[in-house]
Amino acid sequence: MKIAILSDPSLISQIESKEKAKPKDSAEEIQEDDSQPPLAKLQEALIDYDNKISFIPLNQDLLAQLQKSSFDLVLNTTNKASTQNRPAQFIGLLDITRIPYCGSQMDSVTILKNKPLFKSLLQLNHIATPNFELIKIQEGNISNIKNKFNFPLILKFYHAGIHTKSISDKIIMNFKELKENLKSHLKKSKTYVALAEEYVRGRKIYLPILGNELNGNIHFLSAIETIPSSNEEDLQARIQSNSNEDEKKFLETTDPLVKRARKIAIKAYNFFNCHDYAMFVFILDAKTNNLLLHEINPITSIFPDGKMNIAAEHLGISYNELINDIILSTLLRYDIKLKGDYAKRYKSLTKE
Repeated sequence: MKIAILSDPSLISQIESKEKAKPKDSAEEIQEDDSQPPLAKLQEALIDYDNKISFIPLNQDLLAQLQKSSFDLVLNTTNKASTQNRPAQFIGLLDITRIPYCGSQMDSVTILKNKPLFKSLLQLNHIATPNFELIKIQEGNISNIKNKFNFPLILKFYHAGIHTKSISDKIIMNFKELKENLKSHLKKSKTYVALAEEYVRGRKIYLPILGNELNGNIHFLSAIETIPSSNEEDLQARIQSNSNEDEKKFLETTDPLVKRARKIAIKAYNFFNCHDYAMFVFILDAKTNNLLLHEINPITSIFPDGKMNIAAEHLGISYNELINDIILSTLLRYDIKLKGDYAKRYKSLTKE
């Protein structure tokens, strides 16, 4: 197949620089080089199944680049809203091209990346999530705060459904501090929605899920619990820390906590119409023992250092197998005839 890999231009530059620096007679050494850019390892995984790969940068020319080439499939590797455009907008362009693509569709990604909307839908569907309130800031007014919070809170600001990165998330310790922070944004011209969410102390669990309800092949990878590397008492540092630096431990499938998380994840995965893969983030409240769904990332990292691959490796699934199993899930969802290694892989998986 001819596969287009969508990625940030900076990552594509890394692999291009590596290719230019590679001696012509050093192919074997390069394949064993642990310092390979993440896109290079992804490329190797797809070439292993006889695919032809093209890298497409996420920029204003994306639609034209996709339309001028006859791609069979598109794989999006942008896992965060770190670019100037929203991830869901790029996915909308894929719908315009009508090229099959891996992952959830635009409506699902839009909802799941809009945390105020996402949490409201969880609440309506009786799926437990940390206590929260949406506070509107518009035309010099702040909507009434009705919730009786247990402090501390995490305060985040959103504009047009997108998390406003220019305003840092803050830990709020009391009601007076909450009002002061909200008032500081009254003079701004934009309309904001502030998400005030209780900071829940407890265990943080990541649960990767693969497959599609339509094909009846939804399955889970290993659940991962992260142990904070930063001081738990320094809450401001904690919410701004990188979870990739945290210590990780795997939870057994027989663990009652994993069983609870899987039950919730299946319900939410299907309700939000997720496709092919996603990462669920849960918090087990240390006080109440309630399992709270904190986040669903439908475009989580599929690079070698991501939690998706770490969880797969724990089960003995190689990186090449993980990536091509995601591709296989997409082919089945689009009812595309399986050929070559994908037909063999499907046959082996259905025997297990």
